[in-house]
Amino acid sequence: MGLYNTIKFDETLPISFYDDLYEWNLQMRDKYSKSKIKSKLGQILSRDKLFCKNASIFDLIGTKIWWGDLGQKDVEDLKGVYYILSEHKSFWNVPKDVIKDAKYNEDPFSKSPFRDYLPLEPILIDIKYIKSNAIARIVDGKIQTSEKLIHRNFQ
Repeated sequence: MGLYNTIKFDETLPISFYDDLYEWNLQMRDKYSKSKIKSKLGQILSRDKLFCKNASIFDLIGTKIWWGDLGQKDVEDLKGVYYILSEHKSFWNVPKDVIKDAKYNEDPFSKSPFRDYLPLEPILIDIKYIKSNAIARIVDGKIQTSEKLIHRNFQ
């Protein structure tokens, strides 16, 4: 990860966002309606622009809105609050009891005979799990994280 080059750490943040006071409301819905992500799903970035490889971004409802290599410039136009989870915590090892909805990854261009054996991709996850396992939070276009959060939740 290119953490130290791309964002500033804030060591005053808690070790988990579980108890943060952000919640879904009409004001947040209005901010979300004015938001956009500058990059395409699954983008690949060079290490000098990278915050997290194969990260997933979730909104306050628990919906996965984006995944790929993530850098600060990609989220500058996001208004409101979002949470960033590592690939491990958002795809490979999400406990079944926190997945509210999932889908199969459909890649019509894949010629791999193993493409049907990929796990379901969680697209809606319990917000308590997301907040507890987030490596960072995005607040009005700025990534917020600390070394404590990265070391605790990044796998």
